[in-house]
Amino acid sequence: MSRSYAIATPSHAGDFARCRLLCASIDRYLSGHSTHYLLVEDADLPLFKPLAGPRRTVLPESALLPAWLKARPDPLSLGRRRVWTGLGALRRGVPPLRGWHAQQLRKLALPLAMPEDVVIFADSDMMFLRPFDLASLSQGEAVRLYVKPGHIRAEMTEHAAWCRNAASLLGLPAPAMPSDDYINNLVSWRREHVVAMLALIAERAGRDWVSAIGRMRRFSEYLIYGYYVDQVLGRERAGHFGEALELCKVYWGDEREPLAGLSSFEQVLEPGQVAVGVQSFIGEPVAHLQALFEAQPDAASASRRAP
Repeated sequence: MSRSYAIATPSHAGDFARCRLLCASIDRYLSGHSTHYLLVEDADLPLFKPLAGPRRTVLPESALLPAWLKARPDPLSLGRRRVWTGLGALRRGVPPLRGWHAQQLRKLALPLAMPEDVVIFADSDMMFLRPFDLASLSQGEAVRLYVKPGHIRAEMTEHAAWCRNAASLLGLPAPAMPSDDYINNLVSWRREHVVAMLALIAERAGRDWVSAIGRMRRFSEYLIYGYYVDQVLGRERAGHFGEALELCKVYWGDEREPLAGLSSFEQVLEPGQVAVGVQSFIGEPVAHLQALFEAQPDAASASRRAP
């Protein structure tokens, strides 16, 4: 079976330098995809447009989300931050949403607008460091589904709320804890399932899927998809296979010091890992990330050295 693959990245102006580095790493190390989609706010379109190319498309939010949900200055932050709201959103019962909500909604909307069969998501504060063919996400007819069994526990209150809301949206019983975790970097979805999943959510809610999900405010796009695949369709029927391997090594604030001392990411990449994510909020200088990226071998050399 011939299957087409896309990679997608939601981003914003504050992450532009990191996103540009991600794009360079995709161009160096990735293969097997037809398009890299950058999902951005309309106001950021002029900034990101120069990153477009033969295999990279910059999609403004207005091409994905309804006109009634727009970014506006947040009066509570004196305009330094934005909220996604409007009279149309409030009439639909959708409370003001933050940027991370809007990014999740863009990801959910993308499969409705793209022709590719499979999409894998890469955050803009990531970079690829080893060759990675997106066709490796498939085993025969099945596509990789990241899942960490029993990882979400009841005391993880925010995650537990995301689980309950995912189940509610899909008409499932309240989830037992611990629950499987589907949240990670480099998560892959099948387009056909997202389309059917959003139709089910809209049908059950009696409203459009954006307002059905947005009015909950506490949601995780990855948990919704994971629950749909495993508990509505069944993983085998859905054409997925589960895997707990984390393809991307992620650095959080408490790992800042080891990161500062690195001379090459080859010192920390584990077998099977192809990328590193450095959370933008820890303030690691982009120049250092750029230097570490440039220290990586080219794709041909890395292929010969890969474990």
